[in-house]
Amino acid sequence: EVVTHMGGGNGAHASAASATAPAPAAAPAPAGASAPGAGGPDLTAVMMAVVADKTGYPAEMLSLSMDMEGDLGIDSIKRVEILSAMKERVPGLPEVDPGELAKLRTLGEVVTHMGGGATPKASTASATSTASTASTAGTGSAATAAPAPAPWRGPQPGRYLTEVVPAPAMGMVRAGLPTGAEVLVTGAPEALARALARALTDRGVPARAVAEVPVGAEPGGLVILGGLDDQDSPAQAHADAFSAAHAVAAGLAKAGGLLVTVQDTGGRFGLGGLAPARAWRGGLAGLARTAAQEWPKAAVKAVDLERGARADQELAQALADEIVAGGPELEVGLCADGQRVTLVDRAVPAAPGAQPLGPQDVILVSGGARGVTAATVVALARDSRARFVLLGRSRLQEEPSCCAGLSTDAELKRALLADAKARGEALAPAALGRQVAAVLAGREIRQTVAAIQAAGGQARYDAVDVTDAASLRSLLDQVRGSFGPITGVIHGAGVLADKLIADKSAEQFRQVFQTKVEGLAALLEATAADPLSVILLFSSVAARCGNQGQVDYAMANEVLNQVARAEAARRPGCVVKALGWGPWEGGMVTPALKARFEKLGVPVIPLDDGARMLVEEVRSPQRDQVALVLGGAPRVGQPLAAEGRQDLVLDLVVNRARQPYLADHSIHGTPVVPVVLVVEWFARAAHAFRPDLKLNGIEDIKVLSGIKLAHFDNGGDHLRVVVRQAGDGPGVSLALELLGPAGRRHYTAVARMGTSLSAGAAAPTLALPDWGGRPVYGDVLFHGEQFQVIADMQGLSREGGAATLRGVRQAGWQDEPWLTDVAAMDGGLQLALLWTREVLGGHSLPTGVGAVKLASDGPSDGPLRCVLTGRGTSGGRTLSDVVLVDQAGRTVAELQAVETHLLPSAPATAPTPQA
Repeated sequence: EVVTHMGGGNGAHASAASATAPAPAAAPAPAGASAPGAGGPDLTAVMMAVVADKTGYPAEMLSLSMDMEGDLGIDSIKRVEILSAMKERVPGLPEVDPGELAKLRTLGEVVTHMGGGATPKASTASATSTASTASTAGTGSAATAAPAPAPWRGPQPGRYLTEVVPAPAMGMVRAGLPTGAEVLVTGAPEALARALARALTDRGVPARAVAEVPVGAEPGGLVILGGLDDQDSPAQAHADAFSAAHAVAAGLAKAGGLLVTVQDTGGRFGLGGLAPARAWRGGLAGLARTAAQEWPKAAVKAVDLERGARADQELAQALADEIVAGGPELEVGLCADGQRVTLVDRAVPAAPGAQPLGPQDVILVSGGARGVTAATVVALARDSRARFVLLGRSRLQEEPSCCAGLSTDAELKRALLADAKARGEALAPAALGRQVAAVLAGREIRQTVAAIQAAGGQARYDAVDVTDAASLRSLLDQVRGSFGPITGVIHGAGVLADKLIADKSAEQFRQVFQTKVEGLAALLEATAADPLSVILLFSSVAARCGNQGQVDYAMANEVLNQVARAEAARRPGCVVKALGWGPWEGGMVTPALKARFEKLGVPVIPLDDGARMLVEEVRSPQRDQVALVLGGAPRVGQPLAAEGRQDLVLDLVVNRARQPYLADHSIHGTPVVPVVLVVEWFARAAHAFRPDLKLNGIEDIKVLSGIKLAHFDNGGDHLRVVVRQAGDGPGVSLALELLGPAGRRHYTAVARMGTSLSAGAAAPTLALPDWGGRPVYGDVLFHGEQFQVIADMQGLSREGGAATLRGVRQAGWQDEPWLTDVAAMDGGLQLALLWTREVLGGHSLPTGVGAVKLASDGPSDGPLRCVLTGRGTSGGRTLSDVVLVDQAGRTVAELQAVETHLLPSAPATAPTPQA
């Protein structure tokens, strides 16, 4: 099936090289494979040659109907390697999305998938390479040896610490939930689920609590409360959360929607102190992070809800507010004291320190006899001379004599196959693969033990399933009798079963999750009475960022991170670390994957560097830095392979409860959105899109149509802000749009971002006649009380005007995370209307603002001085500039090119400005 997907045409044929082997009887010519004489390569033959080369299986054992995973043991990483080799040999084959690749089951399906119609042409060099490889695949000859990997040219591995920062709710959430679509709420506690469903429904989001989500359900959204559950076991709570996400995965991945996971790890994702029991339930954030990677159309959020002493109704209100009008952050902590936080990562180098371990220490290492864990243990042995007890599932046994002197996978498979045939036995590819794996595992284990001893330590290897608590306890009794008490634990054991959430089975989830989480539980239980001075948990960057196909691995390792934080808090004298490794060089990171990581800017960790980094963590005096990411800078919330920055689409609801001050900005009783509030929304959206930069200003503001809030007192008006990157470099430009309920564009603008705030222009000095205490409001200005922000009018002339204004804080507006002083800016527009009456003699409306320049973060605490300078008039139009200055004389904002137009007539009572 793989071959058919990659082909094109009909009638697969064997190459001269592969024709010497008998064709498998069960291999019909796949639709889509190229026909003889069609002018292109025989993709069936190419596929067979590549699979034989990359897996070591003799070509005569392969057939197109074979299941890649079940029959051949080809995992997701090996699939990428095979497809990369296919594209090298047949230039022009289409790219295959990793998510689509995971759905292809057999070799024939892959070929069919990559065919795509016309047969791509192979170059002479690639055709020669194909034939050569086909004839020598599996022989172990120099002709098929992989070239030496190129030196790494990408970014170097770093050390990153996750921290909590305040994140006040901005009132806009990622768009994803279709209007009127139903949200399902599932997971215990049931009373909270029902209360949340009611609270969401009250906010205009239809919701329903369900005990179980049926497979194939297509709701508009799903809220999983399993991380709050105290009834089921932690393992069951995570399995149930995965099952709920699995049930809706196909729909949310295709059409978008809403996914929210809820846990209670103290409201700060374990970073603010955590009860140990809650740590074991803290992996749901890994589900959300992975869903964000796999479902880019969906709005995904991981919420850490600190229950504290709050009742279900209060918790439901807090959750509903966050879902409907919180903010766009993927990770949100809702603390019992009302604080809202999120997570950020920063690079922190390891500080040097002394090695706490010595020859007297006994370190228990799960999964430490093979792979990258073994490389780090050897380095730790060299630095500490400690004694190591290596645990693994592989049982050491003498390897068959036919394997003597053979080293490659292909050589061993051919030898074992020949040996079985000589004995009259038939071997399936999967059985042959297991035999080779056992031989290679035994060799690697013996090499690791020898390397530890050569490095100055001592080592023994014991075969045991670390999730089997009884067997582990029995083994450790023996170890203590010969080595002494256990003083350190390194948990490196783990397995992978990469598949998208929609395709992963409950059993695959269980195997991956159990090895990491139940393995750790068994290790800690078995060493509960031992004087542990070091606990090192091999976590993964997948826990921090999620990863396509690894939802189980991400959730399990996030539990490890949380447990490490809890253990560090209760073991003040112990070095406790959860090391979130990125990809390692060698092992499963093939040259093809390495090249892909380099293209994506993801550093791979050389074995020597990774081993050194582990030793540094053991030595480091930074005991409070527990859960770390080692490798590349974490990329949270956006698919790794996404090209550039994706558009950010935010939804907001405007109503009396959230913006009561708008009642005083009305036309004939209907509130109207002022342009300065649109500027504030644009500022928030720009900051959410590029939180790493400062907002210098909003420019090219175009008022296409004012917005009347017809549902201000009846459910609210639903608006949408769209942000997309329009330019990059030292100054980043963001294109902004504000859409109304029907999708109509009402405002557009451009945000200018930079690494620092812009310098504000100084306010000019004007010679103005005294205002004389005349009323400000009641003639030209008919704003309601909360918009009456001109506190003191100094004067007006044809040159301009000046006044003292109240800002949002002095005006008592709703407590929001203001990035601009909306009240003061509206006061500047009011001054422009007064100036227009002064120079043109009539009532007017503000019809545009060329740009808003910002020279400070957020509003000022005290009053602001506002100075307006007239640029000129033409017909019934005025143009002016407004500068806002704080009490210290610093310019905080400028409104440039403020435009007003006279009304067609001068009514006795002028309406409130529409913009």
